[in-house]
Amino acid sequence: MIRDLLPANFVQLVQPRVSQPRRLLGNLSAMETVCATSIPAETEDEFEIVHQEEQPEVDSETELPETPTDVNIPAHRSWVPTIFTYVSKESYMFAGHNITIYESTDHFGAVIWPGAVALCNFLENNWKEFDLKDKNVLELGAGTGLVSVVACLLGAYVTATDLSCTIGNLQSNLMRNTRNRSKHQPQVKELAWNVDLDKNFPHSDVHYDYILAADVVYHHDYLDELLVTFDYFCQRGCVILWANKLRFKSDYEFLEKFKLMFDTFVLVEDTNSEIIIIKGIRKSNNKP
Repeated sequence: MIRDLLPANFVQLVQPRVSQPRRLLGNLSAMETVCATSIPAETEDEFEIVHQEEQPEVDSETELPETPTDVNIPAHRSWVPTIFTYVSKESYMFAGHNITIYESTDHFGAVIWPGAVALCNFLENNWKEFDLKDKNVLELGAGTGLVSVVACLLGAYVTATDLSCTIGNLQSNLMRNTRNRSKHQPQVKELAWNVDLDKNFPHSDVHYDYILAADVVYHHDYLDELLVTFDYFCQRGCVILWANKLRFKSDYEFLEKFKLMFDTFVLVEDTNSEIIIIKGIRKSNNKP
């Protein structure tokens, strides 16, 4: 028969290739990947022949043992997906104190922006000209609270304000960095620009010596509301200290509107970082 004339290993050569299941090696984390060993194309057929020759022949009529279904996998071999969270924190030295600020990633206001660091440096280096000791200070868009922390350590009565989504982290950073360090305990209040200002901050109850703001102008839809809020709080004798990195055309347009409403003085203009620090006071012909 033709079968008798063929080489002894011919049947093995023409057997269909059977993929062998791969085992997961070790206790892998969610970020690790198992890579199979690559076999050059020119040696692949040879590898398959040798691989098959090593496998014992099994009679097709022989009943294979059943695969157990209740096998216990050792704990160190089992893989359980795990989700890790990472909270960033930044450390600074201002007003003679180490300051640790925790950030978040769920909101623009929950991270430290360059204008805040620039304003802190300015307040520390120009404390004689802009003496915050025992002054009433309001920060708009306080975010992580870095600027408010520094103002508080420089002796101010600080009211830090922002939206409700940032209040928790803001208050935590303020308390952690000012407790047993500052002369006055800071306050944290929710404030949405140009929303219920008369109700929540009546002029009869509040008057601020300084309004601080850092990187509150960027590509958002509430620039007009911010300008109205500046106007509401900046009464006669109040000084606005506003630091911002100018990024968009809308930032420069806001600056021009700001100049129309307030007497404006550029205190710092860094061409490398594109950060400006501006002093604003109410124009003499505006209402008190």
